[in-house]
Amino acid sequence: MKTLRLKLTTLALLLTLCLSAQEGKFGYIDFNSTLKLMPDYAEAEMNLQKMQADYKLEIERSKREFERQYIEFMLEQDHLSASVVAKRQKELQLLMDNNAQFRDKVQEELENARIEMLDPLKKKLLIVISEVCTKKDLDYVIDTGTHTYLFINDKKGVDISHDVYVALGIESALPDAVTIDSGKSTVNGN
Repeated sequence: MKTLRLKLTTLALLLTLCLSAQEGKFGYIDFNSTLKLMPDYAEAEMNLQKMQADYKLEIERSKREFERQYIEFMLEQDHLSASVVAKRQKELQLLMDNNAQFRDKVQEELENARIEMLDPLKKKLLIVISEVCTKKDLDYVIDTGTHTYLFINDKKGVDISHDVYVALGIESALPDAVTIDSGKSTVNGN
């Protein structure tokens, strides 16, 4: 008896949620594509690429230094005592380990720099999306770029891309038309 009552209560709750969800008005936008259209995004990407290039030069320099020392060791090892060979092998191993640690640290620093440079842009975009949704009296927004939706009824949903582009000052980046088809966002005219 309690199981039947629990099932009926759950069913009633789900029905209520479904009915209230149908009343909600939603918008949709491709967050990451819009982020990449922002003028500050290109500047952040250029800064990241410069950092990456600088680090790449240093990694290459360290690699060449290791290779030079390794070749030198290989050419001399037959003429060295066992203790000197062991010492040089340890030095080469240490150099190789330091290079690997440096590469790992570079990757971490680049990722942290990426987050630091893009977070303010993401926050700005979220604020603009919130403002557009408030003006359009929307209940929620779906990010079409993450493909986390199953279906969008474009007769009920509102594509807020154009309004967000205008608010960001990048309205010239708006494609000819955006259509939603079986849960996949496609752009016509591009």
